[in-house]
Amino acid sequence: MMTHLDETDKAILNLLQDDVTLPLKIIAEKVHVSVATAQRRVQHLIETGVISKQVAIVDPTKVGYGLTAFVMIEMERSNTSMQHRFERLMHDQPQVMSCYEVSGDFDFLLVVNAKNMSDYHRFTRDTLTYENNVRNFKSQFVMNFTKSGTKITLD
Repeated sequence: MMTHLDETDKAILNLLQDDVTLPLKIIAEKVHVSVATAQRRVQHLIETGVISKQVAIVDPTKVGYGLTAFVMIEMERSNTSMQHRFERLMHDQPQVMSCYEVSGDFDFLLVVNAKNMSDYHRFTRDTLTYENNVRNFKSQFVMNFTKSGTKITLD
């Protein structure tokens, strides 16, 4: 269900998506409200789930994860129970950055970060197996990236 956002909420969200560490005083000044109003608005956005998480985004290459792969997964059996089981398994894998159920020829799309090819190979051998209901998977490796982000610009 979509949450109604007014112009102030949108402005606050745009600021926080650029820098979640901004002090409330700065946020209030930039959106022309009092500090108390800014605090109340941010708290409401958190409570309603509009802000789902506040995190630091780490550059994988700077911490030793030099390989990023997009992995398309075809399930052996495509029923709700098996899909939920696979989703739970992917949720628990630290190398899986994102897991999307998708339309088309494949059932899921994963974004996986690994230290190197050996690390990725170990991940596929341990995780993308018949025991985990995976019939087939195809990997595409990131050679370079020009944009990687998380911001949804609200206007």
